[in-house]
Amino acid sequence: MTNTTEMIIGSLSYIWHLIPIVIFIILLKKLLTYKDNQKRKIKNEENEKNGLTLELRTIKKYEDLGYKVNTNTTENQDIDMICHKDDKTILIKCNNSSESKSIKEEDIISFYDSAIEYINTNKIKEKNTTFRYAIPYKDLFHKSAIKILTDDDYNCKYVLV
Repeated sequence: MTNTTEMIIGSLSYIWHLIPIVIFIILLKKLLTYKDNQKRKIKNEENEKNGLTLELRTIKKYEDLGYKVNTNTTENQDIDMICHKDDKTILIKCNNSSESKSIKEEDIISFYDSAIEYINTNKIKEKNTTFRYAIPYKDLFHKSAIKILTDDDYNCKYVLV
């Protein structure tokens, strides 16, 4: 028992100076993320005032990538845009919420379920289809939503516009 304790203390004596560096890096990353989100919020507000809605910016982004973009006019309110290019299809939901952490797991799952229903109804191959949640800044996602978006089973990612 004493031998194990001495080994642990001995090991810590070699790395103790790294702990403040790690804490500094974590805090710096949080600060930079916060500043980036603030900058994106201001830019989004300016765009909205100038008539460049999130939807218009998303359309432009995907048209610039070579996609043919159609706004969704069906009764399915969870899908805002349908983008086509070759045999690829992207279904997009735009969410321009202004409240931090306002997009939750339920919102992502609702969009995903609607997207699956859309591709089944229109006989689109699921392997050729991806789902995107368009937002102006990442701070809108609650932890539960990020968990869903990082799960590869959902084939749903987010895009900052």
